[in-house]
Amino acid sequence: MNIILYLAAKYLKFKASDRGISRIATIAFLTVMFSSTASVVILAGANGFHSNFKDKLMSRDAHITILGSDDGISNYQYYIDQISLVDGVEEVFPYFDIQGIMNGAVGEWGTFVKAIPADYPNKDDGFSKNFHLEEGTFDMSQPHSIILGNNLARNVGAAVGSYVFLVMYDNLMPVKYKFKVTGIFTAGYAEYDSSLAFISFEEAQAIMGMPDNAYGLAVKVADPYEVDKYLPAISDVCPYTKYTWKNLNRNNLVALDNEKLLMQIIIFFFFAVVFFNILSTMIAMVLDKKEEIGILKAMGLKPGDAMHVFLFDGFFIGVLGGVLGILLGLIITISLNDILHAIEYAVDFVNISAHFVTSIFTPVPYPAHFEFFNSSVYYISGFPIKIEFGDLVFTALLGVTISTLAVVFPAWKAGKMRPVEVLRND
Repeated sequence: MNIILYLAAKYLKFKASDRGISRIATIAFLTVMFSSTASVVILAGANGFHSNFKDKLMSRDAHITILGSDDGISNYQYYIDQISLVDGVEEVFPYFDIQGIMNGAVGEWGTFVKAIPADYPNKDDGFSKNFHLEEGTFDMSQPHSIILGNNLARNVGAAVGSYVFLVMYDNLMPVKYKFKVTGIFTAGYAEYDSSLAFISFEEAQAIMGMPDNAYGLAVKVADPYEVDKYLPAISDVCPYTKYTWKNLNRNNLVALDNEKLLMQIIIFFFFAVVFFNILSTMIAMVLDKKEEIGILKAMGLKPGDAMHVFLFDGFFIGVLGGVLGILLGLIITISLNDILHAIEYAVDFVNISAHFVTSIFTPVPYPAHFEFFNSSVYYISGFPIKIEFGDLVFTALLGVTISTLAVVFPAWKAGKMRPVEVLRND
């Protein structure tokens, strides 16, 4: 075994000295390293966007939704107090869901109205994170206040300070409720921006004629991705029907899982290209070392040992390339937004310098600030990033497996070499 490891390490070095890795091995090593780097960055970016989207799904319906009967939930404060005592439950609040038609100055639009406690937007950090305020305020403490999605406001011709009507039907007869627009938000999600509005819970109780009841209860838990584990304890203190955010958004979550799987398949094919790159370089290495292999086999090196030498080379390349590639990927991923901001500053510096030089000879307009995420269009200032340990394991295993399998054929060829033929031909 010692001679095998010695030869494997020796074949990864220059002939003339013991310093550095051979040029052939360097090509294979770099392909594994940069493929691993790309895999980490791509999957971390995808995880970030998926997590951001899941946060939006949870922001409207909470982590667990408890629905009452036709008359809602009476004595809802009692159930709020009981559920709040369950380990892992962070917050419980009553709500109403109301569907109707929003009527404004220039038209009307189908609307989904979420009624929540008036102070909830200001005390919940996640709300302001997922619903970015464009104009006005989230304050719903004043009677008849409403907050609209930006597309919904545009479709009905509403602005902060203007009035809109929520039209509902009672026994096929339209009933109008007048509201003053106090805020306009964007969630960066078309379904919310074009149809969602918020009013206070107390306002909804008056509209629905249920002053002592709640339509349902919204529950936020400490670990929303493992939300099912809280259901048994909550069911013990609350008999009403319960839905998790996963139940309510099953199709969206399946689509995200399929998208992640597709990305992993694409990365697999990317590593398949690496496989053929390593295969060709290792075949070249075997041909380069055939005289030495012939001499060693003539001196007693077994065919299996010759195979193991090159298998270890592939394994070493995969391990070292994978580890360094993952570390480089983590560095790039963590500092990705800083890198983008540095590029923005560099581009702005070049544009301003060019403007200064050009303006000496002729008047030119001042260049606009270059941004990857235009603040007037996007409500995020950088890529959302989320690194998952499973993706790092996937990348490491893929790199080691591909690089090891790629040297199976060259190793087999090395093991089948006959010393007599090699030495006679050379």
